[in-house]
Amino acid sequence: MDIQIREATIDELPALLELNQKIFVKNPQFDRDLILDFSLTPEGIEYFKKEFKREDGCFLFAEQNGKLIGYVNGGSKKFAHRKSKYFEIDNLGVIPEEKGKGIGKLLLDKILEWAKRKDYQKIYLNCYAKNSEALSFYKKSGFNEIDIGLEKTL
Repeated sequence: MDIQIREATIDELPALLELNQKIFVKNPQFDRDLILDFSLTPEGIEYFKKEFKREDGCFLFAEQNGKLIGYVNGGSKKFAHRKSKYFEIDNLGVIPEEKGKGIGKLLLDKILEWAKRKDYQKIYLNCYAKNSEALSFYKKSGFNEIDIGLEKTL
């Protein structure tokens, strides 16, 4: 397995948008209100452009034999009511055919190393409550549940 974890560049935005569509194919089963092709909408494109340009953030690709197979990104998270300096992982994913091969762990380890070098003290992320695969992955990696988000349809 010859996997490279490397910094992403803004020039790779079109490839990222396509990759994102492949990675998060299961999300609609966890969120029925989800915009299925968000990354391809003007708002989605603008979101990812901003993520690439964040001075307080990190954006990494997993690549194998010249093919993008996963990514992780995140940046500084402000909590007015908490003491520590937080880094938030916004997205982490691997294409379905490459899952279970340790690529997600490589991406996670690399972004955690980056955050530690930047003197962040804690890492925060959100995960769908019914995404047991992702929850298991994060718990095995040392993450603990600290809150639960709730919503109600009006």
